Amino acid sequence: MLSTLPDYILYILAVVVSAVVSLYAVKKIIFIARKRKIYDIPDNIRKIHGEEIPSLGGIGVFIGYIATIPYFIQHAGIGWEVIITSTVILFFTGIYDDLMNMRPSKKLLAQFIASFIAVKFADMRIISLYGFMGVDILPYWVSVGLTTFCCTFFINVFNFIDGIDGLAGMLAILYCGVLGLLFIQTGHSMEACISFSLLGATIGLLYYNYSPAKIYMGDTGSMLSGFTIFILSIFYVRFMCTTPTAIKASSAFMLALSILFYPVFDAVRVFILRAKNGISPLKADRRHLHYYLLDSGMSHAATSWLITVVNALTIVLAALLSQTMHFGIVLLIISIPSIVLAVMAQQMQRKNKIR
Repeated sequence: MLSTLPDYILYILAVVVSAVVSLYAVKKIIFIARKRKIYDIPDNIRKIHGEEIPSLGGIGVFIGYIATIPYFIQHAGIGWEVIITSTVILFFTGIYDDLMNMRPSKKLLAQFIASFIAVKFADMRIISLYGFMGVDILPYWVSVGLTTFCCTFFINVFNFIDGIDGLAGMLAILYCGVLGLLFIQTGHSMEACISFSLLGATIGLLYYNYSPAKIYMGDTGSMLSGFTIFILSIFYVRFMCTTPTAIKASSAFMLALSILFYPVFDAVRVFILRAKNGISPLKADRRHLHYYLLDSGMSHAATSWLITVVNALTIVLAALLSQTMHFGIVLLIISIPSIVLAVMAQQMQRKNKIR
């Protein structure tokens, strides 16, 4: 029956069904968590909420996402069954961590295994750097190793931005929306539906996660979102490499990079600041840009919207410039919005401290 429907109806169904299922699931999760007193306890560093709030919202996102994608993955590109296996590994890892506080080393191992499975057995690899730093086609095992590392890294940096009400959810919606539109443009309707399924499932969570939040995404949701967004980005680049289209493969690589750019930029910036101060790069603190903006007096909602707009501007710049300008120049230009935000946030925080 679904195969007879126009693509645009499938896109709408993917968003609406996943959103409704997620919305209902998150509502029930909030009720159960409160009844059983399963809360995320504030620590005044990264967990800055003033009250006890559940952090199991990612379960609702997973339910909404999984409820809608079985049909789509049957008709999508090869390897999606393997990718869902990795997703399930991350889902149970996230639940365990949200409930029991998993040791970081064990969580990192689970993320690495899930990433390796998707990269090796679904062949979701970065096969070329398209001239970046003078590198083109990568040897197979270099490609596997680099992509596994990048996937594991992005899962973690996406988790880092899940520090305030609504931010990670809003960015996930932006990224999935852009990826969905890119897949529509290139004729990959099933991958577009998968993107829109995660978008809809995140909308269902954001209804309760927007400031003031009643529930958090948790590691379950951030790992699911970070992993899926990364894999969809790689799939888009791989498709553009193997299919004759009006968009150059290097341009597709830059577009994918622009989608992933902000969480990586913020994490690398924080790692450098911690290293300069003799602190472990993995030690939690308030050096992320969203904390700087909060400390300057901005609200959770205003901070989330500002960062989302900066991300959108980064993607728009990449889309406008990537086909006509050199890769390195485009990379420099798309960095400007995030650099300006970083300078502005730091200055605002300092002025607020002086007052």
